[in-house]
Amino acid sequence: MLDPFGTLSEAGFSQQGDLITAGEDHWTPELIASLDWLRVAELVRAIAVHSGCELARSVVLQDGSVAFAMIEHPMTAHPQRALVKIAGWNEWGASPTSVMHFAREVLTANNARGILIAPGGFTASAALAAQEHRIEMVDAAGLHQVLLSLTAERSDFFFTIATAGICTTPTCPVCLQKLSRVESVSHKELPECRVFKGSGLIAEPVQAARVEVAAKTEVTFLYEVKAREIIISGDAVGDFVCEGPVTLMPGGTLSGTVAARSLNVRDGGELLGKFRILDGPPQSFITEVRRWQWLCRSDRRKPECEKVVFEPHNEQKSRHLRSGAEIISWRVGSQR
Repeated sequence: MLDPFGTLSEAGFSQQGDLITAGEDHWTPELIASLDWLRVAELVRAIAVHSGCELARSVVLQDGSVAFAMIEHPMTAHPQRALVKIAGWNEWGASPTSVMHFAREVLTANNARGILIAPGGFTASAALAAQEHRIEMVDAAGLHQVLLSLTAERSDFFFTIATAGICTTPTCPVCLQKLSRVESVSHKELPECRVFKGSGLIAEPVQAARVEVAAKTEVTFLYEVKAREIIISGDAVGDFVCEGPVTLMPGGTLSGTVAARSLNVRDGGELLGKFRILDGPPQSFITEVRRWQWLCRSDRRKPECEKVVFEPHNEQKSRHLRSGAEIISWRVGSQR
């Protein structure tokens, strides 16, 4: 079971007079969203315990998602059962698929309400799915509002629990040791061929071993086109760099600038622009891709730890998510 106060004692802190102050630091939704999944789980359970809920054991899955059942108002005539789930690390937000999957899990718990905690937020479609299935949504902003509603002493105490020691590096869900940042380098080859058969504007970089513009099409490229071979049978406009031959087929027109090893203009083809011969060694079209991930490298790791691969959290991940103001505020123990 996740001990909501375990992190505090492991970090060498102790509760004195029921008060530990957070100094000038304070809670923010950004801080909550940046925490290790285990810290978020400990924080959620600590809030529930403080609210008087009775908690069952937590189930931790390999993706870092955490689920547990609890009873709200256990000493009253109308106790309420609830199933709480915290989104996995690689998702961190909620999608329609994850909401519907959780809704099916809630159905297996008799007369229980579902609370889905996704610190990264909910997409608009995920929010609609949650409303349809009566799933209560909680993001980092919702947790922030809960913490602000507590007394300053209690909120500061929870702050110390959550931020003690290394609090943003994710924990391995198998061995419960901190993951390590591991960098890797891979090489990406160009696509074999890109054929443009429809007229229009291409507003993305184009790179391929061979690029073709089909007959009776008009294509304008906003970005430089790079290839080993270019064949123009229709009308193409843009800037082209080719490590091999550029061929203008009958009826093919190329407007713009062309840098290539050779230019072949067939009868009926036409170049409207500037052309220069490429010299020097051929340019490599193999792209080196550097990335890093969170992997388990602990001395205590188990065979199952090899399957744990966590992606870094970043702003791109939550761009599409709804703001906290649009998410239902969470109040542990509230009656619906």
